[in-house]
Amino acid sequence: MQRIRAVIFDLDGTLTPVHSVWQYIHERLGTWENQGLKSLQAFLEGRITYQEFADRDVWAWKGVARCTLERIVSEIPLRPGSERTTATLKAAGLKLAILSSGLDLLANPVGQKLGMDLCLANGLGFSNDILDGTVQIRVPWHGKPDRLPMICQTLGVEPSEVAVVGDGAGDAPLFPMVGLGVAFNASPDVEAMAHVSVRSTDLRTLIPLLSGQERDEKVG
Repeated sequence: MQRIRAVIFDLDGTLTPVHSVWQYIHERLGTWENQGLKSLQAFLEGRITYQEFADRDVWAWKGVARCTLERIVSEIPLRPGSERTTATLKAAGLKLAILSSGLDLLANPVGQKLGMDLCLANGLGFSNDILDGTVQIRVPWHGKPDRLPMICQTLGVEPSEVAVVGDGAGDAPLFPMVGLGVAFNASPDVEAMAHVSVRSTDLRTLIPLLSGQERDEKVG
């Protein structure tokens, strides 16, 4: 079995226990029931595009200060074991990345804290540190597979040398494209696309698998 040289982590629901930073912000700002949830339903029913869905979300927050949004996302905890896991993998020489259809407002500080080599997520638009109602979509709802070549090139690895860890429907299409797809606390549909399924509240459960120890034992 080819050695894994890089790991791409999903963020919402994987590195953190919160499944959607978008919904978390909506709920903290009191805009979920009347705006966020309705926009999500419209998107899932195919009545609006993903860009329109994101635009509506961000428009609901227009005028909010950057510091307020940063304070809100700072409330989101890391999943237990995240720092130990990423430190162990880095020490073993692996490259690490975050690929998220969430927001860089959360991805960037998490990536810095965990020593990630690359973070890719969607960005909010600000004017004079006030949210101006715009959003830059870098990772659409089902757009993660399109970002894999760039990530591999940046990290200097082949897809066969990459492990992807995620819990959502957006992660599932990545699993067959890489050397190791790990469904983490995922639904049966997502698990069906993965090479391995893991259920745990602590990310350290993944260390033997991602570092090669567990896979070597299975091969041996």
